[in-house]
Amino acid sequence: MLVTTPQTDFEPIHSMLMNNSLSSKAIIGAVELHIFDRLDGRALTAAALAEEGGWVTTRLEPLLDILVAADLLTRNNGEYTNTPVASEFLVTTAPLYQGDCMALTMRFASSVENAIAELVAGGEVDRTEADNGWALEKVMEGTAQDACGVALPRVVQLVAGLPGFHDFRTMADVGGNHGHYTMGVLEQNPDMRGTIFDLPHVAEQSRLRCERFGFGDRIATQGLDFRKQALPAGQFDLILMSHILYGFKGDLGSTLGKIADGLKPGGWFVSHHFSRHQTNGGEMAKASLELITRLAGYPSHFIEQEELSEHLASAGFTDVRFEPVSAKGLGLMTAARKPA
Repeated sequence: MLVTTPQTDFEPIHSMLMNNSLSSKAIIGAVELHIFDRLDGRALTAAALAEEGGWVTTRLEPLLDILVAADLLTRNNGEYTNTPVASEFLVTTAPLYQGDCMALTMRFASSVENAIAELVAGGEVDRTEADNGWALEKVMEGTAQDACGVALPRVVQLVAGLPGFHDFRTMADVGGNHGHYTMGVLEQNPDMRGTIFDLPHVAEQSRLRCERFGFGDRIATQGLDFRKQALPAGQFDLILMSHILYGFKGDLGSTLGKIADGLKPGGWFVSHHFSRHQTNGGEMAKASLELITRLAGYPSHFIEQEELSEHLASAGFTDVRFEPVSAKGLGLMTAARKPA
């Protein structure tokens, strides 16, 4: 029989496949074309913008309409201009520009998206390429933009509010990469010094970046693979991890023990990672993040308060604190103290 009447509605699935895939790539394309730069503080018609950029008006106009639907542009009387969020995050000269971060996210996602069936069926996952990539300038800039756009100010605020913070003199940033968390904390305490521990080829680039930002005399970098090596014992008032702890989810007990060993008595451990129990992230966002994480060879991207509290207690930590990074995301900040 050639004609079969559907008993359910497939249209929402079809729309999701079309809208989600195309809209994200349209936004990346608009960033690459510097559309938000051209419309910052200006209102232009599609024809005027196309003439200015050397583009095809009939192709540009639907792209602009996607950006309107995404709340990145407004359209009034046929003229387009940036929304506040576009001006803050998508204009290349803006302090919180996220273009490199978005491109990095898309590249990472596509590396596993195109092999979902193969990887679910047991295909090999090679993390060597990902490890090597952390030292690339574009990757480091993308991760820095991600931090600055969301978590960095909140994590720094939490650290600066810890009891005894102004007496801190040393900190370790494990997997510190771009160094912005270390630099942000040190800005709050001029008597502190920091050490960024990362894979050896990453640590060298971290050093150069910190020097460029004027912290060369206050931040040292050291090559270290925390999966196989330990931090110097009893040296730090603060040990910080941002989106690193999830990589050790399969062995949290011994990992937190190594962290405790690196702290001075009375020192603090602070972690920033994702939690499923953050209520406003959206179930699709949580499921998508977890799929990408597991396909990339990690056990999970989520660590919940209950699980972490248990392991922190077993490692001897006290005064455990949890705070969400924001009201709308999945980020969870954790602080715990080693007894004096």
